[in-house]
Amino acid sequence: MIKTQPSLLLTVAVNELLSQCELPATLSIELCASSLAMSMTSFRRKLAKEDTSFKLIQGKFLNELCVEALLTQQSNIEDLAIKLGYSERATFERAFRQKFGITPAQFRELSTASSTDSNYEKLTSTAKNMPPMPRSCRQLIEEKEQGRLNLQRVIEIIGHDAIFSARILGQASKAIYGKTPKNLLEAISRNLGIGRVVNFAIVYAMKDALQDHVEQWIVEQYTEVFLMAPKIFQQVRKSLPSKIKFDIALTEQVLVFALLGVFLLSHKSTYNHELMLYSLRGVDDLDSLNRHMRKSMGISIFSSSSLMLSLWHIDASLVKQLNHLEKVSQLKVLGSIQDELVLFMLSCLYFSAARYDDFSQLEQKAELLHLCDFDEIRKLLMKG
Repeated sequence: MIKTQPSLLLTVAVNELLSQCELPATLSIELCASSLAMSMTSFRRKLAKEDTSFKLIQGKFLNELCVEALLTQQSNIEDLAIKLGYSERATFERAFRQKFGITPAQFRELSTASSTDSNYEKLTSTAKNMPPMPRSCRQLIEEKEQGRLNLQRVIEIIGHDAIFSARILGQASKAIYGKTPKNLLEAISRNLGIGRVVNFAIVYAMKDALQDHVEQWIVEQYTEVFLMAPKIFQQVRKSLPSKIKFDIALTEQVLVFALLGVFLLSHKSTYNHELMLYSLRGVDDLDSLNRHMRKSMGISIFSSSSLMLSLWHIDASLVKQLNHLEKVSQLKVLGSIQDELVLFMLSCLYFSAARYDDFSQLEQKAELLHLCDFDEIRKLLMKG
């Protein structure tokens, strides 16, 4: 039986207070607790039950206020700077440019370059016109779906693809998987497993198909974290204080493929790919990034991933799970503790791919999820 998370009533109340505050950056935890007629101890404890804290809520609110105001033109830049806690517009503009790579005015101009409807239509067209996946990858997927894929058949298929064979041996040689394999048989049977090999085949196929259409740093850095996802999953399971049941194969697929939509959203043929590039540089929270992509491009990263996987006819159960996570992230349905952990791991992978270096919010979220060894997770993320 999956235990669902409680409704986030206090989180909603804190966000409401922040939205009513003329200067939300100056709202203190003491004033917030007092406004809700709660003691500090009770306030912190109840927020912890919702897997969050005042600092996390306020930080996310300010980040979203910043980008949303620029996307929707709700306020002028000088007023926005003051709301965010900056003493003057020039200080805010310097900080924004250092983080995003462009000025707030340039970001606003990019956000209004085209309509969400035309963006979605172009994204769909781009996804449909991607090059076909390699023959070896198609064979692995088709035979897996038909239930005919065994170890010997995997070796036979991969053996005819020298480049992919080398890649699989390289992935299997990582220390976390055990001893260095001597051949494909050892690499797959002892180190990786059939399911992971199929997942990696799809990742490499996407990388090769898109490397001329997406900025090189995005292709390289995100491919690295897709391949690293099983290690993060393994470490998180080790860090849990009690056993929580996962559908391991499906969860691993979700972690490997949920951020694949970054490739589509930053594809050079899409109308707003430059906005995506700058957002990837500056928005360090995955949930906030998804929210802004929905508003500016009409689709989130999770939905973009689902679109790509559907068009490549990859596991309907995976697409269904990604659509479920999309609803959980928008608070349209209550998530289970498994869902919350998966969203946390995806935030970690996004954080690593974007090369951010302030782990404080992730560490605090890990504490709220009762993960006992965040230092080990941090080490993996820093290798990405």
